[in-house]
Amino acid sequence: MEKVYVHFGLSASIFSLIYLAKSPLTVKAQPAPDELPNQETIQQTIPSNPQTIPENNPASKKKKPTISVPGGLDSAQCELSVNQSDRNYADRFFIRDIKVIGNTVLQSEIKKIVKDSQLKYRTATFEDLVCLRSRITQLYLDKGYVTSGAFLANNQDLTKGIVTIQVVEGELEDIVITGLGHLRQSYLRSRLELAAQKPLNKNDLETGLQLLVINPLFETVDAELTAGQKTGSNVLLIKVKQARSFSAGIGVDNYRAPSIGEVQGSVNLAHNNLLGFGDRLSAEYGVTEGLDIYNASYTIPWNAYDGTLGLSYNRSDSGIIEARFREIDIESETETYGVSLRQPLTRSPNQEFILGLGLDLRRRRTFLDDEPYSFSVGVEDGKSNATVLRFSQDWVKRDAKSVLAARSQFNLGIDAFDATNNSTGTDGQFLIWQGQFQWVEQLSPRVLFIARVGGQFTADSLLSLEKFSLGGVSAVRGYEENQLVTDSGVLGTLELRIPVTKNPNTLQLNPFVEFGTGWNNDEPNPEKSTIASVGLGMDWVITKGLVFNADYGLPLVDVNNEGNSLQENGFHVSLRYQPF
Repeated sequence: MEKVYVHFGLSASIFSLIYLAKSPLTVKAQPAPDELPNQETIQQTIPSNPQTIPENNPASKKKKPTISVPGGLDSAQCELSVNQSDRNYADRFFIRDIKVIGNTVLQSEIKKIVKDSQLKYRTATFEDLVCLRSRITQLYLDKGYVTSGAFLANNQDLTKGIVTIQVVEGELEDIVITGLGHLRQSYLRSRLELAAQKPLNKNDLETGLQLLVINPLFETVDAELTAGQKTGSNVLLIKVKQARSFSAGIGVDNYRAPSIGEVQGSVNLAHNNLLGFGDRLSAEYGVTEGLDIYNASYTIPWNAYDGTLGLSYNRSDSGIIEARFREIDIESETETYGVSLRQPLTRSPNQEFILGLGLDLRRRRTFLDDEPYSFSVGVEDGKSNATVLRFSQDWVKRDAKSVLAARSQFNLGIDAFDATNNSTGTDGQFLIWQGQFQWVEQLSPRVLFIARVGGQFTADSLLSLEKFSLGGVSAVRGYEENQLVTDSGVLGTLELRIPVTKNPNTLQLNPFVEFGTGWNNDEPNPEKSTIASVGLGMDWVITKGLVFNADYGLPLVDVNNEGNSLQENGFHVSLRYQPF
């Protein structure tokens, strides 16, 4: 019995995780300057793992895992004796037709092999026929069908001149899974069955196993392919070790707007396999002097192709704490209910393309001395609602030294579910296009180059719920959060990641240059509509689970900030601890 062995481990996978941008390119929806700061961010960042670089990265010493068949099948090289002048008629017979049966793939290639053999309407030896079936078997092997092969059908009367070659295409007889904990077998089995459809192909199975390796649900995956009960059948033995499902963390940073208190404490919890379906539940709470923010989301796979259904809820309650506004008690309440579908159309360890469709119900209330009050155009009695359809397209491609990631998203505000509708030209009906692009290049085994660009474009005047924000840790460092808030805008970043310790992930220095510009459609543009900065960041893994980040940006455009907060002096810092 032949066996095929393959071992995959998270630490020995085809991906070497390279620590890149701690803050992915984000386009934020923020309020107009004369309204309350909104601390929400629309779910439109570049996918969370475009920063994975394939295993053949020189920084990694491990080899890409492959499946091999010890000894192979009988497909020895041979020569067809088609020279009619050199023959022994006693050993030969005349061939009128050659039939190949049992094959469901490679039809055109097999026809070509038969044609090129030049055996039809000639005399041939039995060795010639063995050679022909060996060439067909070799074709299957070359195409990755390592458990398929061809043989001469039994009980043939070759004197009639009709030759039948039988192809047996490999298939899985069974999948035996061990090592699963809380995760249901159906989750793993359905994905393996996709990768091992008949005829069984080594390359497809290898790709399917590699996708399991990079799945955060698994720590290690071991596979053994053995012969089944009948010819061409196989049994796939899978042994897995599940990764830790539960995670929790706490943190402190100054990533919020100074007007509501820039220093934020936060706690987050997540479970990647809550009910055993590979479903994920996450929750986060953040608090500043003037802000309470709650985020919760639940995502469940709905097919074996990694399509997911997501539900989300976000709420923020904020109040202005700046001395000049504190006495008049300006407050805001914002809620977002979301549902989304995401479906990969193509997915491999090195490339994926995903379509997404979502619906958000967004609600905001603003108050002055506990009474509803409208601070900007389009808001009615302190209320602004938006019902938004979002259609997104995500693409990621990775190779040995680079990662390319792009996202396009169309946001359509519709007149439904009590969306704001008025005659001011600023309401809940709008069309927005958002685009994002990220390029990561490994300049040397230890130095990475990162380029990011993103933007929002619309012909409409927008409610503050959907505006574009510039300034802050994720959108031009060196300026305070929400420095510029406009209908449309563009931002970009160029950055290097330079390790300064032997372990490249322990301590990194990150010089950067960033810029952003924004504009309005109906309202006047900001006095300073373009901002830019140069600066230096630092990422320090103090110990396992404890990470300190600091960025200093030197503003190149003076915006005359009056405050003296860390942000307004160009600093963004965070300390996060995730024990598990």
